[in-house]
Amino acid sequence: MQDAHAQLEADIAVLEDLPVFVAYNANVDAIVRVDEDLESFLDRPSDPGVDVPPSPLKSKRELAAAIAHTMAAGQGDEIAMTDSFATILESELPPDSQQMGGQAGIMTNLLTALGTAPITYTYLLSERQSSMFEHPEEVRYPTVEDGQVSYVPLPEAVNTDRTKLNWVFEFREGDECFGVTATEDTRFIAASRPPEFDLTAGELDEAIDQVGEDVDGALLAGYHNLTPDHVADGYEETHRHAREVINRLRSGNDVDVHIEYAVTHDDDLRESMYNLILPEANVVGADTHELTMLHDDASLAVVAAPPSEATTFEPDEILDHYRMLEAVREELGIDCVQLHAMEYHLAVMESYHSPEALRRGLEFAAVNAAAKAARGEITSPDDLEIGLEYEPSAMGCEAIELLADHLDETTEDGVLEAPTVAACPNRVVDEPAGTVGIGDIVSSSSFILELAVTTDR
Repeated sequence: MQDAHAQLEADIAVLEDLPVFVAYNANVDAIVRVDEDLESFLDRPSDPGVDVPPSPLKSKRELAAAIAHTMAAGQGDEIAMTDSFATILESELPPDSQQMGGQAGIMTNLLTALGTAPITYTYLLSERQSSMFEHPEEVRYPTVEDGQVSYVPLPEAVNTDRTKLNWVFEFREGDECFGVTATEDTRFIAASRPPEFDLTAGELDEAIDQVGEDVDGALLAGYHNLTPDHVADGYEETHRHAREVINRLRSGNDVDVHIEYAVTHDDDLRESMYNLILPEANVVGADTHELTMLHDDASLAVVAAPPSEATTFEPDEILDHYRMLEAVREELGIDCVQLHAMEYHLAVMESYHSPEALRRGLEFAAVNAAAKAARGEITSPDDLEIGLEYEPSAMGCEAIELLADHLDETTEDGVLEAPTVAACPNRVVDEPAGTVGIGDIVSSSSFILELAVTTDR
């Protein structure tokens, strides 16, 4: 087996100038540590940790309930805020730090750091947002004139003074807030939903096939950002338009599409995404919480009780995750569904990229995830070397061995590569510099390497 450092060098080399389209959601994340100062700013909920927060959030008390509920549950969560409450937070709460946020923004930053050639569209691009891109001169922004698409450097594409700002409340295992103790290292996101967002991109939507001709793949996200204020008669009309755009993107070229799923507590919005958007993907990426939502929303019931991050990890959880992934994939009728879990990464597939491409993509993603967790950012290929300093999870290896036995397959160094499934252990960082965006790093890094390997670059 190739030395890990040599393999990493080969993986990075094959990504050079890989053209990928990225859309739709980029924002600024305001990071706040959950501590006594934050607790004094918020209003105490009536039953911390138990109160189920409403959506959208509209007060400090509801925000406190959401944070405490997430800490008790042990899994990251996201709930939208009203515009008026978002304004209150921005005027009254100083963040500990700010960084790029939004799935498309985070993925674009990684792609430029790794030397690919992204074309990125996002609906609000302020000077403040533009400053969060690590290599803005390497990002092409699509513009349309007389029906023809051309690309301008990102700094030339600023189009608004308004910035979409999300609030990310981070906590570590053992942290306390209103008497609730966090059971895992994770975060709660209070997400803004500016009225400007409606999943339409004007003339670009009609000419998106020209972008498709210029790229090998697309990383799409942000379909969960809709609210009832964005639509007149339900979400279906807007999502049908978005579905048409995906199909038009593909019409001029064989473009692989990865759709990154995300949590929303709006049942109607999730149903519309499931029925109209996800079936258009080649591959859907999700974390364990999101996979449970997909499984439950589709009423698949292939497992009695989906594994929960609120309980101690047991290696045999991977068998339930495998069953859920395969059921979701079949129900959606797509090529592949990928899961990023704490201890391992797992993909189930049919008629997708080769098992070798999937396996290499997942292993590359584990290195990227460890580098992101250890450093807090990835700004160049050299940053990935630190990811190799963290050993593959022993519990992840044990879990994958159990899955291999279940499927009558074999593993090599804890890695599974089979015709319809690939899995590798994650490289776990015990004290991460930050948790926000690691799932987006996993999904985008695995997708671009799979794409590069498959196109034989």
